[in-house]
Amino acid sequence: MSQKRIDVKKVADVNIATTLDMKLNDDLSIQEWGDQLLALLDDPGCRKLLVSFERVLFMSSSALRALITLNKKAKETKASLILCGIDDNIMEAFRITRLDNVFQIKRNEDEGIRAFTVVSDK
Repeated sequence: MSQKRIDVKKVADVNIATTLDMKLNDDLSIQEWGDQLLALLDDPGCRKLLVSFERVLFMSSSALRALITLNKKAKETKASLILCGIDDNIMEAFRITRLDNVFQIKRNEDEGIRAFTVVSDK
């Protein structure tokens, strides 16, 4: 049985998925985490997804691959995806892999929510 890896709340039309694990470093937890995020995009009502990493202190390359898969599904379902709350050390991995150019990344939840408002107003 899989463990709950994300906590989901909705603010207006933005679905916020907060990652519950402090470390995303073992394949089983990353698979469960990724599957739970992907499942959110199966809901036609989820077209704005903000993934928060405020609790995460370590993320392996497997977790980065799961995010790439999530980004691909978001594009396929015409959903907007924003990441937020990424620790400085993890952000360095995003820069090295150039994923900071792939993902829209905001400092915190508030900035992430505001970014969706700006996008949808255009």
